[in-house]
Amino acid sequence: MKKTIIMTSALLCHLLPLQVHADELSNAPPLATYAGLESLYNRISDHSHEYNPLSAKLRAGIFLQTNIALELQLGGNIHSDKMDNSREISLTDQTGLFLRFQSPIEQGVRVYLYGGYNELTLTQTAGNGFMKRDSRLESSAWGMGFEEQMSQLKNVIFYLDYSRPYDDEIRISQYSLGARYQF
Repeated sequence: MKKTIIMTSALLCHLLPLQVHADELSNAPPLATYAGLESLYNRISDHSHEYNPLSAKLRAGIFLQTNIALELQLGGNIHSDKMDNSREISLTDQTGLFLRFQSPIEQGVRVYLYGGYNELTLTQTAGNGFMKRDSRLESSAWGMGFEEQMSQLKNVIFYLDYSRPYDDEIRISQYSLGARYQF
């Protein structure tokens, strides 16, 4: 019995500081900042073809109110995708400004939504690089995701994200995995 009480007390003392830290990050206070990096699997489709280039994105944000942030996203191409030997497509760059809404962390997990304005450039190359065309696309955009905070890595938060940066004559969907640091 005495051994069980000592072990339980030691376990509670060990978990208590982790719980206090998790509560501190559960609600992001105003003027808290963060920065993150993610890799993206892009799905670009028109009515007849689908391309899947890879890209990377940097996110930076500042909380305006508790759990409401203004976020800047900057992205660029990592690897283009070829449909056949004569046509290739890449997501050359992406810039967006978003308003982000997030829930408090519950058991290490949080849900977030964001919406805003996005500009991106698609580069299409045909004829073994002889014909190159850049398309500048602008639209409203949205996204959502899940974040997980591991108590061992204090301010580092990992996330899975789905976003729709463009949906008109072509549809672009992005699936990403990333990490961000909350200062």
